[in-house]
Amino acid sequence: MTLSAEPQAGESSLAATVGRVAGVIGHPHYPTGDRAALKRWSPDQPMPLAFYRLWLRHVGDALPSEAQAPTWMALAWGLATLGASSHRKERPLGRALAESGFAEARLERLLGAPDDLRVELFMSMVRFLAAKNESFDWLDAATFLLTTDAPTRERVCRRIAQAFYRHQPRDNAKE
Repeated sequence: MTLSAEPQAGESSLAATVGRVAGVIGHPHYPTGDRAALKRWSPDQPMPLAFYRLWLRHVGDALPSEAQAPTWMALAWGLATLGASSHRKERPLGRALAESGFAEARLERLLGAPDDLRVELFMSMVRFLAAKNESFDWLDAATFLLTTDAPTRERVCRRIAQAFYRHQPRDNAKE
């Protein structure tokens, strides 16, 4: 079985990888057992073979680095959890959070989370969005989780927050 999502012209390597992973997991012919194995994963468990199979058959010839593999697994878990149409390039993560009623305090905890809590809070956010049947641009999530450089991470957080506040319902009574 060959499943793929072809990268678009001008797309970054990360965007192409995110699109490929989303396309494969969301493909109707992706094995339901593999999708279920990805959804059952939690950070305190070893990565399922379904992740290695997904990556090596559909994404690349080599696995992500040992440091990045759990983050990529969290992204695969999220894509499997949200379902086939969860990746929408035109809808920023911050917008999806605002329009679904995600609490500002939760967003603040997520964006300010230290490295050891980031994936856990991200997974909580994904569960919230899954309950609301939301979709968003998973490149935002990948950039947020994979960025280790502090100034770059701050720019990513600013972009998510900006989209969140731009799409918050306006409270005209306060003005």
